Amino acid sequence: MNRTLARVSPPTLVVFVAVVAAGVAVNDGFAFSLRTAPAILLMAAGLAGVASQAGERSLDSLQLATKRWWLLAVAAFIPYALVTAPATESATAVGDAVAGPMLATTLEAVAGALVLCAIAITVLYGLASYGIHPGGPSPEERVLRE
Repeated sequence: MNRTLARVSPPTLVVFVAVVAAGVAVNDGFAFSLRTAPAILLMAAGLAGVASQAGERSLDSLQLATKRWWLLAVAAFIPYALVTAPATESATAVGDAVAGPMLATTLEAVAGALVLCAIAITVLYGLASYGIHPGGPSPEERVLRE
C-alpha cells in the first residue's frame, strides 16, 4: 500500500529546525553539564519532527530532499566558518566586521541544526533505499512480488 502525504508546510518545518537549533545553541560541547540533557532533548524532539515530516515521502522525493538538506547545510556552514575560523586576511576582515558572541552562537546553531537535519534525512533515505520505509511495500509484499 503506497501512501503519499501532501507537501510539508514550510512553517512547520522551520519550527522543527528552530527547535534543533535551540538545542545546538544550549549545548556546551562535550563537557557534561546541566544544559546537556535539555539540549539533547531539544535536538531529539526537533529531529523527530523533521523525520516525521519526511517519513512518508517516496524514495525519489527523499533523494531530492537529501540533496537539498546538504546544500542548505553547506550554505549555512560557510558564514559560520568565515566568522569563527578565518584562514586568509580577507576572511579575517569579514570575520572581524561581523564578529560577536551572539552572531557566532546563532551561526553555529543554524549550521549545526541544518547538518543534523541533513544527517537525519540521509538516514531516512538510506533506510528507504533498502526497503525499510513506511510508504514502501512491506517485506511480505516484496517477497510475494518476487
